[in-house]
This record gives sequence, C-alpha cells and structure tokens, in this order.
Amino acid sequence: MKMSQFKFLFPRYAKVVMLGFLLVFQLNSFAQKLELASIFGDNMVLQQGMNVPVWGESAPNSTVTIDFAGFVSTAKADALGKWMIKMPSLDYGGPFTMKVYSTDTIVFHNVMVGEVWLASGQSNMEYQVRNGAGSNTKEIIDNADFPEIRYFNVPRETSVVPLQNTSAASWQAITPESVKESSAVAYFFARALHQDKNIAVGIINSSWGATNVEAWISTDMLKTHPDFVNEVKAQDKNPENWKSFVEQSWRNNASRDSIAEASENGVTMGVHTLKYQPTDWKHVDYPVSFGKAGISGLWGVVWFRKNFELNKSNIAKENTLSIYIRARKAVLYVNGTEVATKENIDGQLEIEVPREVLQKGDNVLAIRLYCHWGSGLIGKDESEASLNKTVSLAGDWLFNSTIETQLPQWQDYYTHLSVQYNGRIAPIIPYGIKGVIWYQGEANVGRAQQYQSLLPLLINDWRVRWQEGYFPFLFVQLANYGQKQTAPLESSWAELRDAQTKTLEYPKTGMACIIDIGEASDIHPKNKLDVGKRLYLAARKVAYGEDIVSSGPTFKSMEVEGNKVKIHFSSTGKGLEFKNENLPSGFAISGEDHTFVWAKAKIIDNETVVVWAPEIAHPVAVRYAWGDNPDANLYNKEGLPAVPFRTE
Repeated sequence: MKMSQFKFLFPRYAKVVMLGFLLVFQLNSFAQKLELASIFGDNMVLQQGMNVPVWGESAPNSTVTIDFAGFVSTAKADALGKWMIKMPSLDYGGPFTMKVYSTDTIVFHNVMVGEVWLASGQSNMEYQVRNGAGSNTKEIIDNADFPEIRYFNVPRETSVVPLQNTSAASWQAITPESVKESSAVAYFFARALHQDKNIAVGIINSSWGATNVEAWISTDMLKTHPDFVNEVKAQDKNPENWKSFVEQSWRNNASRDSIAEASENGVTMGVHTLKYQPTDWKHVDYPVSFGKAGISGLWGVVWFRKNFELNKSNIAKENTLSIYIRARKAVLYVNGTEVATKENIDGQLEIEVPREVLQKGDNVLAIRLYCHWGSGLIGKDESEASLNKTVSLAGDWLFNSTIETQLPQWQDYYTHLSVQYNGRIAPIIPYGIKGVIWYQGEANVGRAQQYQSLLPLLINDWRVRWQEGYFPFLFVQLANYGQKQTAPLESSWAELRDAQTKTLEYPKTGMACIIDIGEASDIHPKNKLDVGKRLYLAARKVAYGEDIVSSGPTFKSMEVEGNKVKIHFSSTGKGLEFKNENLPSGFAISGEDHTFVWAKAKIIDNETVVVWAPEIAHPVAVRYAWGDNPDANLYNKEGLPAVPFRTE
C-alpha cells in the first residue's frame, strides 16, 4: 500500500505513523553513530610500510570512508555495524589529518606515519621517568622536547573476557611535562630510535607492576599449557562477578590503610624509646630491604631500630639525620621523640634533630615503616646514613614485623590468568606495530622451568593475534639484585635469566642483558637509560637488519683440556676484556660431583676464555654470573656485558 493510499484510508493516523517512522530512524541513527576504537586519536602514529588496520562501528551495512595522506579507502560495515579498513602502505611522513566518514564524520589531527612499538611487562617497564632516571633526572625531563615521539598509555582495566575497547585515553607528544608520566625504558628506547632514524615514533604502553607472564597470555593459548589447563577451566568467566571481586579488592585495600594508620601497638609498648629491650627482634645489615630481611612481599607495618653512640663532639646546635627511605609512610623517632613523618617517600631525607633529643652515650633511631608489596627500603648502596655526616648509621639493624596489627595481604586480582591480556592487549589488537619491547620476569622468579615455555607461549600468542607474522619481540633479562654471594650457590634469579636466554632460540627475538646495572637493595634500578639503549641495539639488529654487535659475549661452546675448560663466545665484537684492571670475576667450575667453586679465568683470544680451579682436576661444567647479584666483569670491547650462562 502506498503512503498516499494509507493517508486516504486512515487520515487521522497518517501523521502519527509518519512521526513514529522518523523517531525510530533518528533513534537508530543515534544509537549506531560512527565510532573508532579508542586507540585512534589526535597525535597518533601509524606504522609505516604496512597496511595499517583501522576499525570501529557504524550503522549496520553502512559505508565507511577514510581520507588520509592523499588516499581514500572504503569498507562496508557488517550486520552488527562493525567495520575494518586496511590502509594503503605508507612511508614516513606527516603531520596529516585523517577524516573518517559514514553516518557522521570524525577528524583526527596531527597524525604521523612512522615506527610504532608496544611496551609491556611489569613494574620495571611501568616505572616512570618522574620516579628517577639516574643522577640527571631533572636534565632529562627538561630536555624532553620531541614532538614526533608520541605516547599512548593503555588504561588500567582487567577482565575475564577479552574487551573490544578501552576507556578513553589519548596520544601525547613528548614534552617536559608529559614525559614525567612516561615509561622510562620505553621513552629512552623511543628517543634512541627517533634520534638514530630521524623518524616519528609511537609508543603504546601497556604494563602493570607485579604482574606475572600468565596474566598477559590469552585464555585460548594458556589452556594449551599443561600447567594451566585445569586453572583455565575453573576460572569464573562472568564479567559481573569479576567486577565485584575487583571492587572488593579495592575496598580491602582502603581498609588496610585504615588499619595500619590506627594501629599504635609499637608506640604503646615504647619500642621507639631507648629503654625498650628488643630481645626477640631479628638482625639485618644496612642497607635494609624487605627482601634482605626475609619478608619479601609483605604488606604491612615493620619497626626498625638502630643504636648509635655519641660523644660531646658529635652533638651540634643543629643536628641533621641523613637517610634514604622508601615507604608508603615512615615515622622516625630519635630516643622516643618523633622527628619526622613522611608519606609516599622514595628518596634521601635530611631531617633536623633537636639538640635536646640527643644525649652523650647510647642513642636509638626507630622507624615505623608502612609498605606495600614488600617495597620498603632503608638506605641504598650509594646513599648516606649518618648523623651530622660523621656518625654512621650503617651496619647492624634490628627489625620486627609482628608488633603492629597484621594486615590481610593484597588480593592481587591483576595477576589472575589472562586478565591483563583481556583488559589491556585485546582492545588494541590489531593496531599496526613494528614490534614489542618487554620487561618482565621478577614475578615469575622461582618458576624458571615453567617460564621457559610461558614466555615463548606469550610471543606466539601475540603474533597469532596480530597477524603480522614474526614481528620483532625484544625483552630485558633480569638485572642483578639482592645480596652478594660469598660462594657459588644455586639461584632462582639466575635460572629465570637462563630461561630468558633460551627464548632467543625463537625467530626475530632479541635480549638486552643488564646484569651490570641492577641495584642490590632495589628491584627497580634507576638506570633505565642503558636499558632503553640496549633494547634499541637489539632492535637495530632484529627489527632493522643492521649488521652490528647488539649483545655482549654469549656462550657458544666449551671444550675440556686436562684440568682447564675453554669457553668460546659469540657476539664478541672487537674482542673480549675484563673490566676492573683485568681481574676476572664471576666464573665457577665443577667436577663430576657438581660442586661448584670459584674459578680463575684468562682471555686467550678475541672469543675464548680459559677457566680452571686448582682443586678441580677433572672439570665437567662452568657457570658464569650465576647468582641473584653476581660479581661479573666480562665484556666485549663495545662495552656490553657477557650474558650469564651455565654449560650443564
């Protein structure tokens, strides 16, 4: 029936029906307006030399058109309104304007075509420039004026099912202000790439502190691993239940802070006073870390005490206590008097101590430290702990972690299986990238054998999802950390490093060895500049095909000759050398009983080191830099450290 006939037969209803048609059409158009995935926006960088995917939603079956850099591309939305356009391959250039047309129009400004890298992992990748980038952090920030380096931080979201999009976020050009919030490793990598290639660089940062590798692997891939089959099956995949669990975790977090703040057991007992007798307290050497004290991962309050002697000449009219502290909250007492309270502190403190608080003879410094995830520190190797720069506060300290109310430990929802992949990787796939830089592994220490298969599983997972083939995957080997060892011992950190090294067997992978730039008392070493530089060296070889020495000496083979072992290395560059006046360190050797002893070592040519120990007549195995925090000084002449290894 024609509309004219309808109006003739039902004149009273025709206008109402027409208005209804118009209303339905308008509501339908509004509900299905043109949208792009949230990773697209002003200031973004698109990957050069590939057909970059651009995707989003529009009205069902509508035509979507993209006008960019002189090219026009079109696609048709499916019945659900989803669409994807693969752009023509473009060379470096910009800035451009991108116009997207369909039911309406979206325009993105200041878009560059260049190199795009995804930066991911745990806290050492998340670690921001503002938290410290070595001794010249202020200079680094002040000089961070790179309008062609763009940075996108994927919002912090977790999920038990893959998300199709993220919360609103934006691309930021690197300026002295924006760089403060940027990943330090990712920034230094991007800066090296930009300055070397004179090209725009986009960094997509998706990292989260304390996360294990299995949180970043998709459920479909993780269930192929025998260790996780049952866990994957048992996981509750209901998004609403997950949301409730996360919200409860945050409520618990808030309650922990309240409990910690309200607990006054220590002050009531007088543990901060000179007369208190700490008979059941434990000892720990300065500099003090929770790991060193054997309370790694503790979320709670720990009391520390340090006694020190003063004579008349040590006490001045104005007295200064110098000490490095990291804590969520620290309260410092001298002889029972509170001299400072600091919150969210990570740095050197200079505290004025009143003259009348100090006394000739015995004195005591007591510190109430409230920390998350066992991150507390008192002192660092290079920091000063003293009164008036003359009375040292190093040496033996006492601590007690049971005095204050014990807190329920953090529910680490962010490490559950696949929740990082679902919330922070899936929504950005398949945005065009050149490759991945990855800094993670601390959370998997103690499970090295498992990690040996999990890291390759993650690499394969992401490559399959992105459908870009074997894109470069570059990773950072764990730094040296923890106490120095006096004898060759087993090491969970060394085993994890070994698992990382074995991952180099997979195509288009590269590794930055940083066994020489860690910090004994800090799992987050400040020197992120060299980490970024070494990752870029790997990128130059793996991603950009340059014939360079991108790594330190790497174990190639061994041969036993009598009581000596010849170790042959690859990646030796211009030759091998021992730093520190050519005195070798870090080598250990064993006989058939597999008991290792420290070994002597000598470089005999550009790629060979001879290793021996007088007490080992028939050597069968050699280890190098095998420890949590080993002494190791073998380098190539390009200045890159030898990669830790074991021959057995």
